[in-house]
Amino acid sequence: MTKPTLEPKAIPAANNNDEMNDEDRECIEFLREHSSDLLSSYYDTDFNLLRWAQGYSHNKDEALEHLRRHLKFRRYYDLDNHHQIKEHEILKKYFPIGLVGETGRGNTLLVIESAGKIDLMGILRAVQLSDFLIQRARFQEQMLAQMNAIEAKTGKQASVIYILDLEGLKFDPSLLQVVTGPYRILWASVYMNYPEWIDQFVMVNVPSFISIVWKAIVPFLPERTRGKVKICTAGSDWKAQLLQLSRPENLPAHWGGTKVDSTGDPMCREILNIPSDPIPHSLYWVPDHESPAIKDLTALTVPARQGKVLTFVVKSTDEKIFFILNRFCDRTFGQGVWYSTNPAAVDWELDEMEEWCPDFDYPGMPTVDWLRIRVPGPGVYKLKFGNEQAWIRSLTVYYRMRFVNETGKCVDFEQIY
Repeated sequence: MTKPTLEPKAIPAANNNDEMNDEDRECIEFLREHSSDLLSSYYDTDFNLLRWAQGYSHNKDEALEHLRRHLKFRRYYDLDNHHQIKEHEILKKYFPIGLVGETGRGNTLLVIESAGKIDLMGILRAVQLSDFLIQRARFQEQMLAQMNAIEAKTGKQASVIYILDLEGLKFDPSLLQVVTGPYRILWASVYMNYPEWIDQFVMVNVPSFISIVWKAIVPFLPERTRGKVKICTAGSDWKAQLLQLSRPENLPAHWGGTKVDSTGDPMCREILNIPSDPIPHSLYWVPDHESPAIKDLTALTVPARQGKVLTFVVKSTDEKIFFILNRFCDRTFGQGVWYSTNPAAVDWELDEMEEWCPDFDYPGMPTVDWLRIRVPGPGVYKLKFGNEQAWIRSLTVYYRMRFVNETGKCVDFEQIY
């Protein structure tokens, strides 16, 4: 297997308004016209749409399909208002990632993830699935907002220099399970919903066993992203290489620059989450009233290569309505939500209803999840759990679905089947 290196490699230059060619402009207008029913004024910029065109090689129909899925994803999690999403205290302290700021070179931002210091199994046992995914979306939106601000100021496309520092990473049998499970799904979700945001992805302090991890990860990276990945071993002169991507005053001193925070910390911990200890067991998730034990959920078996659909009818009410979904599965599963105001929809196929939340893959995690989402209103909801990617093994999903008002009191609803 050939691994990426830090040798100079041609990477497409970022477009700006003057450099956009006719194909770019045609794709942007096509995407805008055919997604106007979902496209918000917040997200509607030429560069945001251009990234979708670039990510799918200007294949307008394919780019539109994935853009519309993302716009539904944005609506589902209300990502235009990402600044209102409360930061998760455990992830804030123990998930080692941060946005440093502009690199000072080109229209790029600098992001550093000290993945070698992450307590992977602790994260899985302490953080519920939805919090894990929503907090990553929150972080992506913070980056996107800064990229949009740079683009508005300069008229040029912005992107991210991503440093993945693996210092301290130790190999154990659970590593591959985590990397190919929850971590893979997390990154797949990022790439699916945020195309073409990476300018260069640089892995530093890479251990000798990286070939095993890389072989597990690489099939799931988009081809265009693979070409932007550069791997630097611990003994290489990677600090000098990073200074080619960022001005010294913009790069924390620990990674070869001169930047320190107000305390003089070369790792800039005021900006970056750099955990020094594993997550204490006292923070591990335990069943409670909102997220009960697995035995208190309903089990649903989904055969290989199939999906199972659950139908719920929410009766008429003037109150704001939210669903609260508890879910657990020990393997990757698919899930989507469809909606209609027509009572006859209880007998409809999914493609006859509005795809309210796109059908995405979710990783199996050892906690029972808790997800609260505001829904459009009374009507018919169909919740689908999928196992289409499995060839032989059936899948058991455990779930509980409730519809409540703002105070948490259940509204009138029934599960039809």
